[in-house]
Amino acid sequence: MSSPLRILLDVNVWVANLMAVAKGRQGTAAQRLIAMVVSGRWGDEERAAQLVISIAMLETLDHVLKRQGASLESSDAYLEAITAIMKYGPEELDPYLVFGGREQLAMADVEDAGVLTTAFASNTALLVTDNLRDFQTKDSLRVDTRIVTSAAGARQLFALRHRRGDADVIVAHPLDVMHWLEQRLDFEPDALWDRLAPKPASRT
Repeated sequence: MSSPLRILLDVNVWVANLMAVAKGRQGTAAQRLIAMVVSGRWGDEERAAQLVISIAMLETLDHVLKRQGASLESSDAYLEAITAIMKYGPEELDPYLVFGGREQLAMADVEDAGVLTTAFASNTALLVTDNLRDFQTKDSLRVDTRIVTSAAGARQLFALRHRRGDADVIVAHPLDVMHWLEQRLDFEPDALWDRLAPKPASRT
């Protein structure tokens, strides 16, 4: 059996989950992703799913929740629940003991650079975020995936691939991840990128 798929859900995914619950929605991409890491199972496959998150990301989420009016008790409860998902996942990872990387990356946003560093340090295969553009760097590979429409208009989604040393991370939007799950794609970075990236034209 393959090893658990390590998945890092960005802060905006956790916030989107809370907003969906507050609005009485069900089955959003954020909710379905979080349900999978809670269960420890990746989609309909037999593969296990291991959540990855850092202390710095939990602190950022705490600030965001309080800025949006969450009480101290509700914010603390949410952070404790997320920490428990990671600690009691198939690999029993602990955000207090792992992922303290301080590597400097050429990114405009320091917090996003910290998120990507966490993904590198933890050998995360998949980083899921609504904030794709800030994860694009001169060293990343990009492939456009599809255009989605919402009340805010049309949006071009894309996936990114970051490789550094032995680390290989795919960065993708929650909607794309759910679409790929429906297609039953392999989420190992090499296999996934091979399906996403356009193939060079053959010479005749």
